[in-house]
Formats: sequence, C-alpha cells, structure tokens
Amino acid sequence: MARIPVSGTNDEAYTVPATDVREVISGMDVDGVGRVLWMTWMQFANEGTTTAVVEVYDQDEGAATAANQRLVLHVAPGDTVLVEFPPPGIKFVTNVTAATTGGTIAANGAASGGGYLE
Repeated sequence: MARIPVSGTNDEAYTVPATDVREVISGMDVDGVGRVLWMTWMQFANEGTTTAVVEVYDQDEGAATAANQRLVLHVAPGDTVLVEFPPPGIKFVTNVTAATTGGTIAANGAASGGGYLE
C-alpha cells in the first residue's frame, strides 16, 4: 500500500487542566475518511514556566478518555520535545488529539507527521 504524506500543526492552544483534548493536526478526521494514520513523529513546544505533561489520545476532540491515551510526554519550561517513532510509526484510527497539565502548548506549538495507509 502507498503512504499518503500528512503533517501539520494545531490551531488551538491546549487547555489546562487537561479535561478536553484538541487536535494535534487541525482538521484531521482519520475515522471520517476510513483510513489508519501512522504518525512517525510528534513535536511539542512548551512556552510556559512550568513543566507541561502532554497526553496524546486516539480519539476525537472532547472530554479525555483514559482508555484512549496513547502517549505521555514531559516538556520542560521553554523547551521543545521531538519524538520519532520507528517504522511504521504509532497507529491512530480515530484522530490524533492531545491535552496538557501545566505549561503552555500554544496554537502552532504542536506539530506532527506521518502518512495514511491506503
């Protein structure tokens, strides 16, 4: 199967506390197009003065559901963390969303990439 490249950023800041999740790539609708998204990298920039605990979910925007949590990252104040996943990447079937406790992940402070599998 061919991979269709996908990458982008968030258009909304993540809320604190992390009760609601927001898209990592704005406008993504993985389950709406009936495909699987394999993310090969994610990057989060913390513009705040406290550590951001970024929680990544495989779900649509809305209330965070613990069973959908895929990854937790700690981003120091003023730091940017880039995580690369070995091939084929980390699998998402609903959507790629995230939230944070502490810190400030502003609009365009999260970025990610990968590709749809056809």
